[in-house]
Amino acid sequence: MTMGSGSAMLQDKVVLIAGAGPQMGSATALIAAREGASVALTARTLAAAEATAKTIVDAGGKAIALQCDLTSEEDVRATLAMINSDLGAIDAVFYNAAYYDNRQDSIDIDEEAWEMSMDVNLNGALRVARLTIPSMVERGGGSFVFNSSAASIVAGETRFGYQVSKAGLNAVTRFVAGKYGKKGIRANATLPFVLEGKIGEAAASLNCIGRSPTSEEIGEAVVFLLSDRAAIITGQIIHLDGGLFVRAPWPTPSARR
Repeated sequence: MTMGSGSAMLQDKVVLIAGAGPQMGSATALIAAREGASVALTARTLAAAEATAKTIVDAGGKAIALQCDLTSEEDVRATLAMINSDLGAIDAVFYNAAYYDNRQDSIDIDEEAWEMSMDVNLNGALRVARLTIPSMVERGGGSFVFNSSAASIVAGETRFGYQVSKAGLNAVTRFVAGKYGKKGIRANATLPFVLEGKIGEAAASLNCIGRSPTSEEIGEAVVFLLSDRAAIITGQIIHLDGGLFVRAPWPTPSARR
């Protein structure tokens, strides 16, 4: 892993990866560091975030891993203060935290599961945005990528609270982009699809590229959106799914005979 040069996309930027577990969070952090960023990784459980931070530091980059409960305003505020002290003011945020469980498969959703979905997936993003936007505006701007889901725009029979919270995250994205765009703030939402397992295999058979995207490919797209090279891209809900929803599920000509 080689750290960024003067032409790197995030050179001298401070990037927060909120929800920096394995797969997308870790991959994005590594790519951001490669592109010159100092990276703060936060997670409820630290093992994966610490391992990623160590990889970045061992390669000559700057990174810290911090435990953070995104459902707590006080904890988020304290974590952001530590990042500011250790790395500097935050320039860009990838909000990757997500919660769902098996109690979300009915309109009679378990109330605790519903509230936890809203608090992590939606309210947590709002807390981070609310506490970082003022500093970004003072310093001339910043960028957010909120990791949403295909579940936010299509009907499904499972993960009800997850679907609703991610749909709300899309609305937060558009609001932040519209409200603060002229103050230098950009916001976009990404809609990746499941990367592995049987559902991922099934999706790969239906999308345009014939395979599931990798965590690294998702991370490359996120880092581009966080960078100034994406300066005119804001308020967008961007599919990172290999074109899964491009094709309508029509029967093939042979099946229609």
